[in-house]
Amino acid sequence: MVNVIKPEIVIIGGGPAGLVAAVILHQGGHRVRVYEGELSTEHRAQGGTLDLHEDKGQVALRQAGLLDAFRAIARHEDQDERNIDHLSGQTMIGTPRPDDHLDRPEIDRGVLRNLLLDALPTDVVQWGRKLTHIDFGQAGKHGLVFEDGSRIEADVVIGADGAWSHVRPFLSEMRPQYTGITFFEGWIETPTQQEAELVGRGSLFSFGGAEALFAQRNGQGRICVYAALKRPRSWLKNEVTEVGAKKLVQTNYHHWASDLRNLLNACGDFTERPIYTLPAEFGWVPRPGITLIGDAAHVMPPVGLGVNLAMLDAADVATALCDGSDWANAIRRAEVKISDRARDVMSEAITGFQEWFL
Repeated sequence: MVNVIKPEIVIIGGGPAGLVAAVILHQGGHRVRVYEGELSTEHRAQGGTLDLHEDKGQVALRQAGLLDAFRAIARHEDQDERNIDHLSGQTMIGTPRPDDHLDRPEIDRGVLRNLLLDALPTDVVQWGRKLTHIDFGQAGKHGLVFEDGSRIEADVVIGADGAWSHVRPFLSEMRPQYTGITFFEGWIETPTQQEAELVGRGSLFSFGGAEALFAQRNGQGRICVYAALKRPRSWLKNEVTEVGAKKLVQTNYHHWASDLRNLLNACGDFTERPIYTLPAEFGWVPRPGITLIGDAAHVMPPVGLGVNLAMLDAADVATALCDGSDWANAIRRAEVKISDRARDVMSEAITGFQEWFL
């Protein structure tokens, strides 16, 4: 019997994609290490809730052996959507989405991360480790250098480190471009009954041309609110410096319906989240043993697909590495699958996102 030498695998980025890949690889008997720039799970707020689609994110969790555990803690009751007229505040009757029949239960980002972390040995994820450089191995391992000066080697490097990936520049010179739209994220920690009823059991959408407002019910009854403004980055930076984020938001929504303005007023403060995208046709020159998944491979506007595609990417790469000894070609086949899937949706996502602000 021939012993197959398994590659040393390093994942850069400890978000949903990186952790899904790590879980599948660990279960497949691989030694895998995850390097995450954040200092700990509590280092920062993880953002709003996620809906995991039964034909995407849930498929990845099934391959990671965590689907039942996810479904036991997911918020199945929070899948509703409502569209509110920005001037009248009245609920509008919209056209059903093509995927409305699919099951898309919600889960907070932090809860999902903990679910994945609990499926890994505690020493797999190394916190506070920011990648700065990769030395490509010409005939063997790749060297990775971190901000703290440490250096490690690996046969396989999986870039799962998001929109501003530190792995992507070693495969492509392309950088994400600003969409012209910035989200201002705020939170209502203890909503009133009126605020909770306005958002409903799920998500609220309201569109007003160059402004939009989105609100999501999160775990423990909290509400995440996004004020989305189509404005130049330079103008927004100046305004935030001069008057602050909350005053900027309140000023730009002064003509909106009072109930929607109340959601904005109830938030403590707002965090700027400029929206960037790679071009729909983005690709990279393959290098043996180095690949990209999730936003590192195809960051796009937030239209409900990002985390689902990222988790599928992770499952594809991880299962390819687990399925055989020819891991270099296995990665390449997974890359083709990831790129083809992203190209199928990115153009529509980019165009559709811009149409929200016409």
